[in-house]
Amino acid sequence: MADARAAFLAQLAHPTQVVDVRPRPVPCVLLLSRACDADLEAVQNLLGAEGIRSARLNADELVAADLVVAPDGRAARLNGRWLTPTVTWIRHFAVSAIESTEDAAHTLFLRESWQAAACQLATIARTAIHPDRPGLLSQLQTARRHRVAVPRTMLTTDPRRARDEFDCPRLVVKAAHHHFVESAPGRLNGVFPVVVDRQALSAGPSPGPPVIVQEYVEHEAELRVYYAAGRIHAFQVGKDAPADPWLAPDRLDVRPVAPPPAVVAATRTLATAMSLRYGAFDFLISAGEPVFLEVNPDGDWRWAEQRTHTEPVTVAVAAMLADLHREASPLPGEFDLLGFLSGPGFA
Repeated sequence: MADARAAFLAQLAHPTQVVDVRPRPVPCVLLLSRACDADLEAVQNLLGAEGIRSARLNADELVAADLVVAPDGRAARLNGRWLTPTVTWIRHFAVSAIESTEDAAHTLFLRESWQAAACQLATIARTAIHPDRPGLLSQLQTARRHRVAVPRTMLTTDPRRARDEFDCPRLVVKAAHHHFVESAPGRLNGVFPVVVDRQALSAGPSPGPPVIVQEYVEHEAELRVYYAAGRIHAFQVGKDAPADPWLAPDRLDVRPVAPPPAVVAATRTLATAMSLRYGAFDFLISAGEPVFLEVNPDGDWRWAEQRTHTEPVTVAVAAMLADLHREASPLPGEFDLLGFLSGPGFA
């Protein structure tokens, strides 16, 4: 009995140490998009040069994806690598890119499940950037409330109705949602804007899917303006037809410009009103004043940079993500005051 008591006391004096062999999650920027997203690839290269780690989850590469999300620890294991997402950006993560199976119900379940998983990944990051895209009509209403000029617009299942509603000679007809439909994974069908003679609408087809019809605004210039957490860069775009950026990119005339003060002010106002950290804004300059067309919360930018041999937007986006990453992950040796004050001793 004495020997057992001595052994017990010795164990209390020298308790067995339990070592947690699980790897510590690595703070990183998590990007959800598609494998062909060259915009984010360029951004990742800049982040890597600054020592900031990033990870990608592509919608068209999910067949063998291994994912575990641990919300209590705000961590995720992606393909065997434990991560702490500091910033999560859901960009071109379209579930229509996921390969279908022979079972239609299983395919639908698979896609909806990955869509839900993407949203959950966003919730464990300190900052989430994702295209909660306000509809075009909502965007235009926001612009009007903030005294930013917009074209007259209607949404209709019968574009012929615009013949009597508008008095301008030409109209723009475009999709009410995205310009592309992914009929099968990796196969995109374009539904691009067209400029039409208003009187020609009398010979149009019978009612069909809802479309946007706008007055054609005569203008001196068209600007694509990129906003990234307060940083603004603009390109002037010249084209023969609205669909040229997709169907005839070689015909585009693109050059970087300093946006007029009124455009800068409108961009900042609308980005704030729509709670956008990033957005690609389209403006016309008509009689010297900006006319807001729309904003794409996940709009591409490399096409403009490559044609102008510049990369201001890539740098701005990388800087935005780097700033948000550093806010969420103090540098080694840096004292985390908020973390210290929220510890057990101060609960």
